[in-house]
Amino acid sequence: MSLPQLLQKKNRTLTDKQTEFLNALVSNKGDVNSALSEAGYHPLSRSRVIMSLRDEIVEVTRSHLIGSSVKAATRIVEGLDADGTLPSSHMDTRMKAAGDVLDRIGVSRKQEIEHTGEVTHGIILLPAKQPMKHINNG
Repeated sequence: MSLPQLLQKKNRTLTDKQTEFLNALVSNKGDVNSALSEAGYHPLSRSRVIMSLRDEIVEVTRSHLIGSSVKAATRIVEGLDADGTLPSSHMDTRMKAAGDVLDRIGVSRKQEIEHTGEVTHGIILLPAKQPMKHINNG
């Protein structure tokens, strides 16, 4: 899905500068300073631009991860069929990275936590009240 199609889903209209920043960010593999420069922003406006486009940056990132999910799944399958030519430390790193990509997009394992507890209500018996004594101030 292209960047304009992703942004249309959010129903937010971006300026040409903001769109150019997002396009530059994707094309230069996440170099924020370079993307700011390409879009014509001042370098000191970095935090303001990032905060204003936070949702769009997350959506673009999520789309990029989803695009890499097939590659990640392929790496896992290759790891299962490994013939031993790749050192195990390299294979472990690749498997972990592939698993992380799939976890982040929600394809692999789902973690469910079951909380159980027992609530007991006790009854406390108090002694009967004694009648009030009458005090004469006299």
